[in-house]
Amino acid sequence: MTDCDVLICGLGPVGQLLALLLGDLGVRTVAIDEAHEPYDLPRAAVIDDEVLRIFQAAGVDQQILADAQVQPAVSYVTARGRAIEAFRPVHGELGHPPLVSIHQPSMERTMVDALEDRAAVELRWGQRLDVIDRTAEHVTAWVRPVGGGRAEELRARFLVGCDGGRSAVRSRVQIPFGGSTFVQRWLVVDALVDRPIVKAPHPHFVGDTRRPIVCLPMSPGRHRWEWMMHPGEDHTPFLESARIRELLVPWIGDEQVEIERAVVYTFHARTAARWRAGRVLLAGDAAHVMPPFVGQGFSSGARDAGNLAWKLDAVLRGAPERLLGSYEAERRPHVASMQKLAVRWGAVVQTTNPATGAVRDLALELLDRTGVLRGLSDRAKPLPTYRSGAFAQNPDRIPFRRSVGSLFPQPDRLDEQLGRGWAAVCATPQAAARWAAAGLHVVTRPNDAWLQRHGADWALLRPDRYVFACEDMPHALTALRATIGPGRRTQQPAEAVLA
Repeated sequence: MTDCDVLICGLGPVGQLLALLLGDLGVRTVAIDEAHEPYDLPRAAVIDDEVLRIFQAAGVDQQILADAQVQPAVSYVTARGRAIEAFRPVHGELGHPPLVSIHQPSMERTMVDALEDRAAVELRWGQRLDVIDRTAEHVTAWVRPVGGGRAEELRARFLVGCDGGRSAVRSRVQIPFGGSTFVQRWLVVDALVDRPIVKAPHPHFVGDTRRPIVCLPMSPGRHRWEWMMHPGEDHTPFLESARIRELLVPWIGDEQVEIERAVVYTFHARTAARWRAGRVLLAGDAAHVMPPFVGQGFSSGARDAGNLAWKLDAVLRGAPERLLGSYEAERRPHVASMQKLAVRWGAVVQTTNPATGAVRDLALELLDRTGVLRGLSDRAKPLPTYRSGAFAQNPDRIPFRRSVGSLFPQPDRLDEQLGRGWAAVCATPQAAARWAAAGLHVVTRPNDAWLQRHGADWALLRPDRYVFACEDMPHALTALRATIGPGRRTQQPAEAVLA
């Protein structure tokens, strides 16, 4: 007998999102955190359209957007002060703005409020994890009130550590967290502003070789500045109010600015040696941390939650446990590529050698004048794909040629027609009838652009909306049964959620 199906350790934004997704599927979930309430200061700064689509699946995307600010561009400023538009997000294929600044405390409050309505989820604040005991059938955790008291035994079918870079879960199951490829200190200043900062209406990366700077609007009424610390430099004077005001002078005109917080962060790029130990799994910063330069810290954790939630649900409903092995197989390569991108872009911004900086700026200016930079910008973030994992066949080795393994686009909020489980998008009545006869929820789209582009009559979509198969229906059904067995969930939009 277990107390819950899934025990989540850590109620930061990744743990909250995972709890929401599991709760919507009726998975009995207990989530604990040492804090007594969500953290009340901003940390994560931006999210993307993939994450907003996951928020849409949890039913909170509109509330998140209400406290956010869509960013129309990202600029790089050369050492001489010339602004170059390095990235202009256009409305992509996922149904949401590609780049959005957030206020993390507001985002977390939205998720915690939504969790209060999930009957399957129990939140336990002020609880610390003491011990984990693993068996073949369940995980036993002993948790204790932070203020002292007796430890309580909790049994769960699975435990997910969402407890950050210093994860107690990762430590208890002795998973190494090494391979730091990047360590850099930055002064981070968050401020309240009475109006948008005129000199930085969207994110700016400033390649000042004397001291690189990042400047970005947060949610409405907030702004963030970051200044790089040099090796060996004493950061203490930079935390003083007078010094911060001095640093802000070049940026501020008539705007009223109130400092909310100033702190020195050390940025890392690290990944856990493995993300699963039997019935214990890691997600978010517990599994990987990365520098913030491409805004993929929380976004990567949110993708973990979106990938893991439906797989846990399926295994709890009878799918083979090997399905959980595809979680790391799919997510780790993407995390690694995002870490590399963040480190490389960080290296571009953080150049302090004047000669190197001059060459860098000359190259970017040349790319800008020739139009090449705009072309690169438009391709900076194509639709995500997986090169291996839980699919009917191995995805194509070349990413831009992949159909199976790619994230299906979402025109016209398609996901709300697809329901919460497995579904088929069909171009023809014949294909729709065959998939409906196989017990799948079907959405018919005769002129679907993705199906036309790939020459397909149908696409079978996993619950996270990645394409499981799009050809050879008998093979696809066989692969579906082998992958998911009795754990398949086909839930139409109008169907009530179990709680």
